[in-house]
Amino acid sequence: MPLSTFNDHNEDPLTLARRSAQPRGRAIIFIALVCFGVLVATFLLYQAAQSQQAQRTEKLLNVEVQALSSAVERSINTQLTRLSSLASNIELDVPSTFSTWQALVQQTQQDSAYISSLFWADSRKEISWQTHADTSHNKPRFSFDVVGEPEGQLETDQPDLTRWRIAYPIYSHSRAAPSYYLGAVVNLDALVGEVASDYLNKHQHLTMTRWANDTVLLGDTISPFAAVGSAPLTLAGTQPAMQLALWQEPGASQFISLPILIYIAGMLVALLLGVALYLAEVNLMSRRAAQTTIDYLKNEIEQRKDVEQQLHFIANHDALTYLPNRHALTRYIQQRVHESNAHPHDLALICVDIDNLKEINDLYGQAVHDQLLVELAQRLQRVRQTDDYIAKISDDQFAIVGSELSPLKAEIYAKQIRKAIEQPFFHDAEEIIVTCAVGISYRYDASMPAQELLRHADTAAHRARQLSHHRVVVFQMAMRDHLHQKKDTEYAIRKAIQGNELSLHFQPQIDLKDHSIAGIEALVRWQDTEGAVISPDTIVRTAEDTGLMRQLGTWVVNEALETYATLLAQHCAPPFIAINISGHEFQDSFLADTILRAIERHQVPPERVQIELTEQVFIENLSQNQHTLHTLAAAGVSLAIDDFGTGYSSLAYLKHFPVDTVKIDRSFVADLPHCKDDIVICQAVINMAQLLKLKVVAEGVEREDQRDFLFDLGCRYAQGHLYYPSMNIHQLTALLTQSQPITRLFN
Repeated sequence: MPLSTFNDHNEDPLTLARRSAQPRGRAIIFIALVCFGVLVATFLLYQAAQSQQAQRTEKLLNVEVQALSSAVERSINTQLTRLSSLASNIELDVPSTFSTWQALVQQTQQDSAYISSLFWADSRKEISWQTHADTSHNKPRFSFDVVGEPEGQLETDQPDLTRWRIAYPIYSHSRAAPSYYLGAVVNLDALVGEVASDYLNKHQHLTMTRWANDTVLLGDTISPFAAVGSAPLTLAGTQPAMQLALWQEPGASQFISLPILIYIAGMLVALLLGVALYLAEVNLMSRRAAQTTIDYLKNEIEQRKDVEQQLHFIANHDALTYLPNRHALTRYIQQRVHESNAHPHDLALICVDIDNLKEINDLYGQAVHDQLLVELAQRLQRVRQTDDYIAKISDDQFAIVGSELSPLKAEIYAKQIRKAIEQPFFHDAEEIIVTCAVGISYRYDASMPAQELLRHADTAAHRARQLSHHRVVVFQMAMRDHLHQKKDTEYAIRKAIQGNELSLHFQPQIDLKDHSIAGIEALVRWQDTEGAVISPDTIVRTAEDTGLMRQLGTWVVNEALETYATLLAQHCAPPFIAINISGHEFQDSFLADTILRAIERHQVPPERVQIELTEQVFIENLSQNQHTLHTLAAAGVSLAIDDFGTGYSSLAYLKHFPVDTVKIDRSFVADLPHCKDDIVICQAVINMAQLLKLKVVAEGVEREDQRDFLFDLGCRYAQGHLYYPSMNIHQLTALLTQSQPITRLFN
């Protein structure tokens, strides 16, 4: 089952969520545009309010300046009326002397606070007399405005309105041209200021300008932003020559004017609106980010659940067949154990071991190997019963848990499974045959755990694999006891090998012709703590299984050669010594060099050393083993085939390998001379050896009839308890140093 991708994003999703919580650029631009629009509207409202306020102010100022202008006109005209009355009186009687004139105008000057002096001018507007004039003889010269000039316009070009000179014409002869001028110097600035003080407030300003060209005659220059009210200043009998302007700065009469309030309010509204929109955008994006985060977390949780389910499936199922694995099977059995405590005998476990899977993989490849396992799983699914639980517990093992199975039903069911498994499998029109071994275990009591039930089934399947005639085996408690005993024995032997606790025994080989000792065979022995002697086969097999065979073999070779060298030194050594070499030792490419160096080190003649081989040597690593054997034979070492006929016997290796001796296995000797099959086998081996000029040694000769029969067949050499059992070095030395020949050690 494929494992789906948990997260395809290269970036942290929480970073994406935080990024999505930030305001978008479009939102910022929108907020800025809204605020800008509010500011523009505020500015327009400000301009409109300011304009309206200016208009209202100008209207008020026009009203006020009209009243002020009227008041100023009345005040000035009052002064001019006095001057006009005086001029009219003088016109009736024109004075001829200064004193006369001064007497006439003195009262008028005293009655007016704004007339600082009076003057008298001739028709050429040259000043003749002036009140308060200096005492010098120089006549004053200045210009003055004349009331009643043509077009009724006053000149008003005098820069100092504190000394405004205004005169009335006096006609003494005719009205065509004035004969004299009676004028007065008026403090127009003081007059206007006193009148204006009753009308103006502290924010208002008064400016007097010339009517013709707006030249400022009195007051400050009018501000271009000020609200202005103006009115002409008309004197009696004249057209307007001056005008009054009343003005004030915008909002000057108020602490905060309405336009300023509108402007400030607009700024605040824009600011608050921008902040509100920004916060709304932030809130919106935060909600979206929160929703994005929630969606992501939901998706992540769902993905995690999917991944956990897939991981749980992977952890509990075989990746190839999708069947439950050993872990799932153990949990299932434990569950069934808890459910069926009241009925402990209703649970059976069938373990199926598939043979030669490795060979199939080596021959056809991994793909065919996998297809075969899938096909086997499907076959098991087809033959399974309804409530059975099938699992694949290793590369070559299947297990079926069944319920309500009696021993007989379970064995029948196992045979059906075996039959289904061993059906031919076809690949590219080629038939592939697989075989299997089936082990059955039962839950004997309610306290049996699942692991023990599995272990029992494995043990039964392993036992079934060892058998060639019965491939369905039910677990028996004796198997477990045997395994424990085997384990203890292997542990003890391994400890003995590592601790150099082994010893060598020797068994003589007898020449049947003269009953002399023709040679000795070195046999490894070990006696356990209970005094039982362990056979060489058990020791060798344990060393091969535990990886100690090379260490054991090296020790045996050196110990045997050292003993034989001692016998040589004592001049009682038999013709040769035979040393057994395991097939596992031939995996060492330096085996021949190791043996030859040991022979040289112990100074034993190579021709007096014989190496006994098992037929396994002629099957595995043929080329390497052939080179090793030829190296030994070239050095003079003789070679013997041990247990001849029990393995994969082939005459080919008798031709291609430098073999000197064949040893007939004790299994063919035991029933002689009564078993016809053994007679035929022994006779065939002996005849073949004679034709190939090989020496024949019969093992396991224990009776005289066996000895006599073998000798009659042509076998010259024998080895067995009839002559000598295996003995230690001391017994062997005693035997070999006897003064007279001994034909039998034990009667």
